[in-house]
Amino acid sequence: MKNNVMTLGIFAHANAGKTTITEQLLYHTNVKNNRGRVDHGDTTTDNLKVERERGISVRASMVTLPLNDRIVQLIDTPGHVDFSAEVERAISVLDGAILVVSGVEGVEPQTQVIWKILQERNVPTLIFVNKMDRIGADYDRTIRELQSKLSENIFPIVDVKKDNATNELSYTDIKPEYIIEDLANIDDHILEKYLTEDKISREWLNEQITGLVHSGNLHFVYGGSALLDGGIIRLISGIEKYLPISKSKEVDYFSGYVYTVKRENNVRELYVKVLNGKLENRQEFVDEYGNKQRIRTVTKLNGSKREKADEIVAGEIGIITGLNAKCGDIIGIDDGTFKTTSFVNPLFHTTVSIDDLTKINELATALKILNDEDPDLHLQYNRSTGQMSIDLMGNLQAEIIGNLLQERFNLNVSFSNPIIIHKETPVSIGVGGASFDRVSSVKFEIRPLPLGSGLQYKSLVSTDYLFAKYQKQIERLVKMYSKQGLYGWEVTDAEITLIDGKSDSVCSDPSHYNVVVPMALMRSIKDAQMQLLEPVMEYEITVPEEYYKRVISATSSMGVQYDKIYQKNDNFIIPGEAPLSGMIDFPTVIARLTGGHGSMIRKPNGFILKKDSEIIECDYIGPDPRNETLFLMDMNSSVEHIDRPSKRR
Repeated sequence: MKNNVMTLGIFAHANAGKTTITEQLLYHTNVKNNRGRVDHGDTTTDNLKVERERGISVRASMVTLPLNDRIVQLIDTPGHVDFSAEVERAISVLDGAILVVSGVEGVEPQTQVIWKILQERNVPTLIFVNKMDRIGADYDRTIRELQSKLSENIFPIVDVKKDNATNELSYTDIKPEYIIEDLANIDDHILEKYLTEDKISREWLNEQITGLVHSGNLHFVYGGSALLDGGIIRLISGIEKYLPISKSKEVDYFSGYVYTVKRENNVRELYVKVLNGKLENRQEFVDEYGNKQRIRTVTKLNGSKREKADEIVAGEIGIITGLNAKCGDIIGIDDGTFKTTSFVNPLFHTTVSIDDLTKINELATALKILNDEDPDLHLQYNRSTGQMSIDLMGNLQAEIIGNLLQERFNLNVSFSNPIIIHKETPVSIGVGGASFDRVSSVKFEIRPLPLGSGLQYKSLVSTDYLFAKYQKQIERLVKMYSKQGLYGWEVTDAEITLIDGKSDSVCSDPSHYNVVVPMALMRSIKDAQMQLLEPVMEYEITVPEEYYKRVISATSSMGVQYDKIYQKNDNFIIPGEAPLSGMIDFPTVIARLTGGHGSMIRKPNGFILKKDSEIIECDYIGPDPRNETLFLMDMNSSVEHIDRPSKRR
């Protein structure tokens, strides 16, 4: 089925004006009769109270709008780095993007982070320079900054001038043939035509340009003032002309990607982009455990309003209920061709507390809902102590979650004891086993893997000795208990192998493995010994030449190592990486040393072995197999059942 659908993301550093642009797009495509304003709290995509009050987006929101023969599914994303997980999930489903940059502030740190991710995902991107009506806005300066900080293959397709006497903006379209020399520098076909032919047809040139934009090798810049509706019509024309619709293969199977989960009126809703085939209402699926699930409802968005649908087809995003899938899941047939984006690693682990202890269960339920919507929170809840903790990107996210808990659940909470998130990995090979009443047993081997390998699991035990149903349970338990290792941190860069085990067709029971698997796993972990990994940040410092030596001197004294430094126009670019623990205050230091003229972007870049020997522990949540006596009590078992010697002689 032919379906002209485009999924378009709109991105920006906080307060650059992307939500205002969204309002203009909805107005000009007749989805709305009037334009909402962020400062009035009546925009379509900022539907949470905290978003309206603060004038910022904290969750990705979707609307649809008609654009001649196509339907645009527009995703408005948060602009603050603390909500990068929402940005990450949105980027995974895009066909194209608009990057909004303020003509006053220019290219800001989060702009550069988003740009890099869009480029890594090869998302065709147009740029809109906004706020050209403001004092201090400079279109030409911003273009130069875009070219120096983002890409040399960025060119204005519209020239914007401001009359300083009247503050009125004027717009001049730049015809592609006027920048053909620039285009020839990035495309050999255009270069050959330019050198060998007197005249190049407009049709052929437009075809080549569209191909360059689609491939992510060319980015056109538009500009104006979204608040004053300046330049928006030209941007709409650029979206239609240069950005692609969704592509899908002609296949007879369905596959879809769950890019977000939301709870609305106590109903769990999955936002699913159909990658291939079609998804029908009441369609049935079988989950990884062999359980059948059936879709209850399918709805699509028309503007911001929902409409019931019998089906959603390739390229479309639908809202479905009835499936127990999670953010990031592929439902249907996973053919291995869809690649997701992953650049977010929460940085801080923090405790969540509530003064009114009679509401502790309400808080646990509320946090589970928020964790369902944002699995990067990694909620941990110790029922015996009532302690709850989550993982966060930064202080603003903590504030917003506090506001959401108040707004949605009427709960007042506080956050305390933030510590940098670590992980742990084995020092050497370790082995550990455990048995229950001589009939149910497991034995694991854990061995270190190279950094960045993640956690891998395999079984060497035949199902003749250990039945398949128990092997599935064992794998699930290993993945669950490996979230907390010897020091309470997630175990990674390790291979865990089930090397021995048995079950009995009459006497074995799933409850046996609930006890012996975590005990055997922890015994193998203790035998291997563990070392801590700390998060490392990839960064790029941009400073004008006059501040270069000052920044190098100051940051070198803080123990920073530089691999390469290069000059780009009037700026020095200093890339590198360093442990998060030593660079938390880096952005503030750079701003102070350069009087605000320098900038720094940074993003998580995995984990490295902790440089010092200090052991930083994370509180263990749930039954703790590190203390076997207490663990058995928590599991309602006793030591008499464990590791009983065989009666065989």
